Amino acid sequence: MRQSYSFSTDRQLRIAEWNDDIAEFTGRPPLTVMGKQYHEVLPRLFVGDVDAVALSMTRSEEIVLEGYGFACLHGRIDADVRILPLPGDRGGIDRVRIDFSPHSTCLMAIKFQNLQRLIDIGKIASTLAHGVRNPLNAIKGAVVHLRQKYADEPTLIEFTKIMEDEIQRLDHFISSFLSATPARPGPSEEDINALLKKIEVFTSMQTHAYRIETTFEYGKAPLLQVDPFQFEQAILNIINNAIEAMPSGGRLTIRTGREQRSAADVAVVEIADTGPGIAEEGISGITAPLGQRGRGFGLFIAREIVQYYNGQLAIESKKDRGTTVRLYFPVHIPGGG
Repeated sequence: MRQSYSFSTDRQLRIAEWNDDIAEFTGRPPLTVMGKQYHEVLPRLFVGDVDAVALSMTRSEEIVLEGYGFACLHGRIDADVRILPLPGDRGGIDRVRIDFSPHSTCLMAIKFQNLQRLIDIGKIASTLAHGVRNPLNAIKGAVVHLRQKYADEPTLIEFTKIMEDEIQRLDHFISSFLSATPARPGPSEEDINALLKKIEVFTSMQTHAYRIETTFEYGKAPLLQVDPFQFEQAILNIINNAIEAMPSGGRLTIRTGREQRSAADVAVVEIADTGPGIAEEGISGITAPLGQRGRGFGLFIAREIVQYYNGQLAIESKKDRGTTVRLYFPVHIPGGG
């Protein structure tokens, strides 16, 4: 069933009612359209050479336009239109309601809607970044205190060293994000097995608390040109998703290796869980998850990071049998271009 949108005009064909649905569809909020002639906002409707809305008002009769063609940016859409005169309290017609059901959506309108969602996400991210800084400083102080007080505990010192490094990296990331001209260190040659070994230690307490049996299998993975912070975020997003999918325990397996894929040499990181799996629509939604929350959004962020390095993210999932996510990073051979 197609979505229907409605608005109404007064006797002068000025927009008198404009609800949230049509505002989202057109990208025009009510404050920007109220009181304007309807054809200043949408294409004018015609019956022959006569304005269809004015004709409906004059004749006090309903007009239906099936498959009416509208021009839009870079294309055309068709819609079924119903123009219905509405009687006033004292008799006579004082308003006209226009209902239309588009057969499709203007591609440029979709791009504008996605752009607006990205702007909204940016505003939220900026607010979040500001909000994180104060508790981050408090955590940093607590870690320093623990390291000094328990200097003779090797395991604790190992954890606090990782925490300090991650706090420093996160603080740098937030500072760069909030800067008007962010400076990023750029990729460097990294041993992804070494990065994963740090993640193994960092996530061990969390997996233990969830009674998750975790296995890291380190293969002969090549060195990669990546930003270590971005790489770790992609991996942690997927690992955290897997942990959250197994609140009552399960198995988590992380493997690394090297493969030939589409005639290219790639490094592979595979993360498999035994959770309930992801529904098919959830997997397909990862390609455009701007309105989503939760697991799909974390996978979306991981996919964006992998694609930044011209890599690919592949997902296999079966109901009640778990999910496997594979990240493919192209290998840049020195001197090979």
